[in-house]
Amino acid sequence: MRVAALVLACAIALAPRTALAENFRPFTLKTLEGDERSLPQVLGRKATLVAFFFPTCQYCNAAFPLVQKIYDANKDRGLAMVWINVIPDEQKLIADWRTSHGYTATILLGSRSVAEDYDLRMTPTHVLLDAKGKVLWKHAGYKPGDEQEIDRRIQQAISKE
Repeated sequence: MRVAALVLACAIALAPRTALAENFRPFTLKTLEGDERSLPQVLGRKATLVAFFFPTCQYCNAAFPLVQKIYDANKDRGLAMVWINVIPDEQKLIADWRTSHGYTATILLGSRSVAEDYDLRMTPTHVLLDAKGKVLWKHAGYKPGDEQEIDRRIQQAISKE
């Protein structure tokens, strides 16, 4: 019984604080090219996958090739994807990193407060939004196979009329 209570306590402690159907916190951030983008400007027709990352994150580098494939397969169906860098000191690495991996997601440059602003506990953290910016799902971290759940959630979101 103590083990079950401990597992439940850990699950509650690790559960994302962002409630479902809550609006995603609005932002205005710069692109690598220096242009500003706000949340309404990056929202997809049906859904948007936001990923918080930094270019030397080993888990981001494991997840993103797979997430890029999911995006490529669904962008014409109303999916947008935005990656937000959470470590300003690594911004100078992003352009070469993006080019070398062939990533096409919109990349925005976060400030030092991004981790706190969005209650981030690890990278990558993926947040799926509906077309109006409401949070549908949030997942922190990455392990092999998580991309299947990301894809399943995206399919649910973009298949809604």
